[in-house]
Amino acid sequence: MIEKKDTYVEESRDLPEKMMGSPLARILHLENLLNNIMMQHFCSNDAERAGLFLSLITPDMSFRNKINIFMNMLKIYYNDIYRTHDSDLGKLYELDQSRNDLLHLMSSKSGQDLDRRDADSAQMLKSKKGRSITGKAAKEEHESKARLCIKLATVLNAIQREVIASKFL
Repeated sequence: MIEKKDTYVEESRDLPEKMMGSPLARILHLENLLNNIMMQHFCSNDAERAGLFLSLITPDMSFRNKINIFMNMLKIYYNDIYRTHDSDLGKLYELDQSRNDLLHLMSSKSGQDLDRRDADSAQMLKSKKGRSITGKAAKEEHESKARLCIKLATVLNAIQREVIASKFL
């Protein structure tokens, strides 16, 4: 019984990777980076407020709302940083749509469907003019999203260092 439960946990943990490779995990990492940067700005050194921010405010926000708040925060308080990284940060909105598509796919597919997928492509659920459509996403598209996530993680880490450094000035 315990072995079966452990196997289920392992399979559940591997499900996102099995379904669409690493983009979803990478996008969720970017979302956590946004949360941390905003927490460091809005909560400063107050650990209690930081805990409240992470537990009460961020879980109820969509990724798009987090991006909007983050961009506005940068425009208002860190305009130089915003202007430096504006073109890269705009790509967060592209990843928001990818995140939504991947999560919808994850909730609509069973493990059996995933095992039957082609090695070079995966099923994708996409939104087109308000309607959901299913299509094939090439392996290159997933790799492209993963590379974009890596680039944006680098940008967000640099922004985080600058936000922290500004608190000591």
